[in-house]
Amino acid sequence: MAIERLDPDTMVKMPGLHQTVRAGDTVYIAGQVALDESGNFHGEGDVEAQLRQVYKNLENACRAHGGSLADMVKTTTYITDAAYFPAIGKARQDYYGGNAPVNATLIVGLAKPEWLVEIEGVALIEMPLPL
Repeated sequence: MAIERLDPDTMVKMPGLHQTVRAGDTVYIAGQVALDESGNFHGEGDVEAQLRQVYKNLENACRAHGGSLADMVKTTTYITDAAYFPAIGKARQDYYGGNAPVNATLIVGLAKPEWLVEIEGVALIEMPLPL
């Protein structure tokens, strides 16, 4: 099985990692924070604004492989404060509706103090048939 490492143009480039790795129909998405494709940070001190950018990044990762958020099967959500837990639940409902993937949420310290949330994921996106 071939492994495809991809850094979509719609996502920030980071030395030492790829934003997505595909193995067969499984797409692994690196932890997403509130950075846009140019590396600009969104939502200083505002977990809901950060979540909007994070979910945009997750959607962009899925689209780069021909899928959407509906193809997500698992996420791991990292937050820096338990007070953000209700915002996480609301965002999951807003972005997934009744088709949310399984999830684990952990309270942690993140790499930069302004980052309040990070989400990594796994999507199941069928590979296109060869022509």
